[in-house]
Amino acid sequence: MSALRHPRFRRLLIGESVSSFGDSAMFLSLGVWAKDLTHSNTAAGLVFLFLTGPQLVAPLLGHLVDRVGRRSLMIWSNVFGIALVLSLLGVSTRSDLWRLYVVAVGYALLSALPARTGLVKDMLPSEDTASAQSLLSSIDEGVRILSPIVGTGIYVSAGGGTLAIVDAATFAVAIIALLSIRVTESPVEDVTEPFGRRVLAGFHHVRSTPLLRQLTLTFTAFLSVAGLLETGLFAAIQYGIHRPPAFYGVLLSIQGAGTIVGAVIAPRVVRTLGEARTTGAGALVLALGMTVGIVAPSIASFVVGMTLFGAALGTMFVAFGTARQLYTPSRLAGRVGAAMGTLMSLAQTVSIAVGAAIVGIVDWRLMFGLPAATAVACGLWVLARPAPAPAIVASIADAPPSTTESSTSADEFPERVEADHPAGHDAYDVVVPVEQAR
Repeated sequence: MSALRHPRFRRLLIGESVSSFGDSAMFLSLGVWAKDLTHSNTAAGLVFLFLTGPQLVAPLLGHLVDRVGRRSLMIWSNVFGIALVLSLLGVSTRSDLWRLYVVAVGYALLSALPARTGLVKDMLPSEDTASAQSLLSSIDEGVRILSPIVGTGIYVSAGGGTLAIVDAATFAVAIIALLSIRVTESPVEDVTEPFGRRVLAGFHHVRSTPLLRQLTLTFTAFLSVAGLLETGLFAAIQYGIHRPPAFYGVLLSIQGAGTIVGAVIAPRVVRTLGEARTTGAGALVLALGMTVGIVAPSIASFVVGMTLFGAALGTMFVAFGTARQLYTPSRLAGRVGAAMGTLMSLAQTVSIAVGAAIVGIVDWRLMFGLPAATAVACGLWVLARPAPAPAIVASIADAPPSTTESSTSADEFPERVEADHPAGHDAYDVVVPVEQAR
């Protein structure tokens, strides 16, 4: 894991890990809290609607990220997070429900703020991108495995107010970590384009970069049906392997463990195959994981299938994140991340809603089979016609210190050279921005 040789990244990783742990613990507990206050499943479900709705404004947040210092923005967003969760102190009756919803919206806005990608691009040389993505994905997935148990335990034993204080402390750890980091960030560009065009620049970059366009279409297509698995898995547990609903958590933990394994091995796979072929192969393994459960439903087959599914997702996430960071100028990273995230989140949200509506009338094998077939189609398409990898858009950390300091723009008008690397990146081709080259 070459990214760990950089002390600044190690500190960022620690802060992000602790903060992410607190966030994830609070996410699920908000729904439980709403249920306890109102005894209403609808009230609890609305929490998750408020947690996903603000993704619609992600392009505006991406534009903000690209116009300010990322480190400072992350510090102040964590300060906002502390104030946000501490507003939950004293929530005790149904009339306080609105405060839970406000916090859910605030959390969603913080989650949709794509500042970390740009900061990491400025912090690390391009050759360490896959390693950084692997570590961040592994930590995120590990947090998702442990935090629901810890968060629910704190909520049940000590109450929501105590959980809010603990979460505020995790934000404080992230602030301390960020304050300890010194990063030379790419300068903000002078712009003359209309505001609307600047906001939508991320979508334009994805569309005009064949590899990013292919990866985004692949993920969006799969996620447009993957939401069927969210509810389909409950049906599979009940009718396929005849286990209680609580077994859902066991299978998600197994998937999470598989995702960590996939993320760990991903940098080597990406370097060997390239981002496109790694994604295509991962999609086929996704399909295999789902098919195993359909063909021979049993506890053993579901454990194997969820492990394969998780490992494939982990590898694909790293390939996707690596491509997004390597082939995007630093001062466009926020808008590109927002564009990709918006398309995929909307597709997944719609498919989850469809799955919830049809789970009572459609056999669970069909709810597994449609995502499996889609994954096969996506995988074969990408493997048969992988988009060429463009030359890497240099990180400011790639340039010599003297050049970096004298640069007037770290990513202004990069001279892009299209280069087809079907076997991956045995040697990174870095595009040095015009101003740095001078």
